[in-house]
Amino acid sequence: MSRRATLSILLIVAAALAGLGVVAALSRRNTITPIGIVFHHTSWLPSVKGQTLPTIPRTPSDERTWQEYHGQRGFGAFYWGRIYHLGYHYMILPDGTLKRGRPEHCIGAHTKGFNNYLGIVLVGDFSSRDNPDGSKGLPQPTSQQLRTLVSLCRQLQARYHFPVSRIVRHSDLERTLCPGDRFPFQEVLTQLQ
Repeated sequence: MSRRATLSILLIVAAALAGLGVVAALSRRNTITPIGIVFHHTSWLPSVKGQTLPTIPRTPSDERTWQEYHGQRGFGAFYWGRIYHLGYHYMILPDGTLKRGRPEHCIGAHTKGFNNYLGIVLVGDFSSRDNPDGSKGLPQPTSQQLRTLVSLCRQLQARYHFPVSRIVRHSDLERTLCPGDRFPFQEVLTQLQ
């Protein structure tokens, strides 16, 4: 069965169950009040479950491709009548374009144990160890990405009232290089204080 057919069936079932309160119960389970922000980079995607993904480029660079990748990894969350696969709440493209992923009140799928934080991913691989020559994507964030990131973080801080101390890197919470040593974390925090 195709992904589209499966999604259609799920939505029909969800609509049928809506009168029974099941949809509301499932949606509430996936609802959060955001308490912070976690920064990510898109990094390298060699395979899923040992299989390369021929339909996905080696370094996905757009929201649709990431939706597909996260869908294949089972990151979907049902939230008020829709399934969201992209685990991040926001994606920032190299030209500074901001793409919405999951709604802000939908639980994320970006950092184990911290998915009540909003996940923001910048397209690129900012690790000098994993991407020394830039062949796996942008080696450092563009100035446009950083401007968008700071502006978005200011809006989110004002909306949810969390302090700068609740704005962290993925590597602060898990054993990972994300968002990389070339991500100017302290510079971003200085602009947000």
